Amino acid sequence: MAFNPNKDKLKQSLNEALSQSVTPPKSNRTSKKAASNYNKKGRYPFSLHHDVRYDKLEELVEYHQAKSASDYLENLIIREWERMQRKLKK
Repeated sequence: MAFNPNKDKLKQSLNEALSQSVTPPKSNRTSKKAASNYNKKGRYPFSLHHDVRYDKLEELVEYHQAKSASDYLENLIIREWERMQRKLKK
């Protein structure tokens, strides 16, 4: 076994470094709380089955050349609502 005079110093400094807890620096910025009646972007999340969301909906979006799935769904809902209103007026 070879003699290493720095072994004890290295071991001690390593133990000291490990014993000190690392805390992230505190940010000066405070996050603002949204108003209780605020809904981000005015949108409402909902769930779809995996195959509906990632197979059928994506194919419909591509077929109708919509910008996004949410754009397609929004236009579809508006179109169907207007159709329903016309039928109710008759």
